[in-house]
Amino acid sequence: MKFLCLPGAYGSAKNFQVQLGPFAAECEKTGVVELAWTQGTVPAKPPPGFEDYFGPGPLYRFVEFDGMEGFEDILDKIRDFPEGISAEDTMRRLFSSHDSQGSAYSDVNLRKALDHLFAVIDADPEIEGILGYSEGATTAASLVLEERRRAEEHGIPRRIKAAIFLAGWPPLKLQNGEVHALLADECEDVIDIPTCHIVGCYDPYIHGAMALYNLCDEDSAELFDHGKGHTVPRDAVTLRELGEAVIRLTARVDD
Repeated sequence: MKFLCLPGAYGSAKNFQVQLGPFAAECEKTGVVELAWTQGTVPAKPPPGFEDYFGPGPLYRFVEFDGMEGFEDILDKIRDFPEGISAEDTMRRLFSSHDSQGSAYSDVNLRKALDHLFAVIDADPEIEGILGYSEGATTAASLVLEERRRAEEHGIPRRIKAAIFLAGWPPLKLQNGEVHALLADECEDVIDIPTCHIVGCYDPYIHGAMALYNLCDEDSAELFDHGKGHTVPRDAVTLRELGEAVIRLTARVDD
């Protein structure tokens, strides 16, 4: 089963292959997973102080912010990430300054990102799964929901049968010309394909990852806590366990 891999913001396909190298090797060792790599199209300059953190450029993100005001507002909120009584409450607080959740993005920019990914998927008929890290996970989840909408409203066959999310935030949805971040306690939308959620309990943004997990079908979603932060696991024991989780994920697709 071939998975299309989406890096986080300030990433590139080349850097993501290095970042995900040990995990990718473990996945392919299972004999049931093959990985393909892509990247965003929006040039991205790291915030001050992080120029060397994300690896050599050029770097990209998937969804462009709606002007500098949206970019700076999100950066300020991430630096002082709120904490609510639940994952969903935390995300509401994060976006509390916006008239509508997710409005740091425009519908045009989100559609551009999704159209780019649909073109990548259309060009490779073997792709059946999607893997995303951080912003890539949010974008991947958004694509799964948009693909479902296209199938229901226009009869376009769905391609993505399973997803692996490393960290990430809840998906964004296009609705009536606006972009909304979906939360499980506010909507009935569910990511209905088998998913594997790789999270770290010490991730400062763990509530974002859990809000994404809560939007997935509880009967086919698996939560894997590697016990670290906002990182990709690299130690041998955890990688072996992750390989087993990936095998279970593909088995749920067959079921």
